[in-house]
Amino acid sequence: MGKKGGRGRRRLALAIAAFLVVLAFLIRRTGLTPTPGDAFDPSEYRDVPVLSTEAAAGHVGSRAVVCGAVVNSVFASGTRGQPTFLNLDRTFPDQPFDLVIWGRNRNAFPSPPEVAYQGEHVCAAGRITEHQGVPRIEVSSPSQIRIGPEGW
Repeated sequence: MGKKGGRGRRRLALAIAAFLVVLAFLIRRTGLTPTPGDAFDPSEYRDVPVLSTEAAAGHVGSRAVVCGAVVNSVFASGTRGQPTFLNLDRTFPDQPFDLVIWGRNRNAFPSPPEVAYQGEHVCAAGRITEHQGVPRIEVSSPSQIRIGPEGW
């Protein structure tokens, strides 16, 4: 019985290992985790449009630089994903555009983003997406945001 039980456990362990390898491959393939090539490269944004927050709605799905004033910001620590929202040009819920920094990326910033960018005019580079009708850029690195009215 000891030998038979040992073979069964080995088979189970091999099946679990194979499953985990396939799962890891599928997760990476679907883009649910960043791959090393996904790191933000500011040089890729030299020739993209620089947009106002109002104009950004017409560019969902595109890479762009969006500029506006951070009029309110909040770290929603009790919300799933622990997002930090930087609302540009008007306060929530009337903001024409927002930047979101997920909790998993907060450590990339030298100081809390909701403090560092509050009241600043910023330009952020990235792909414009939309959430509940509001266009946004998901920011994962401080190199995606520049402070100042001069743009990107």
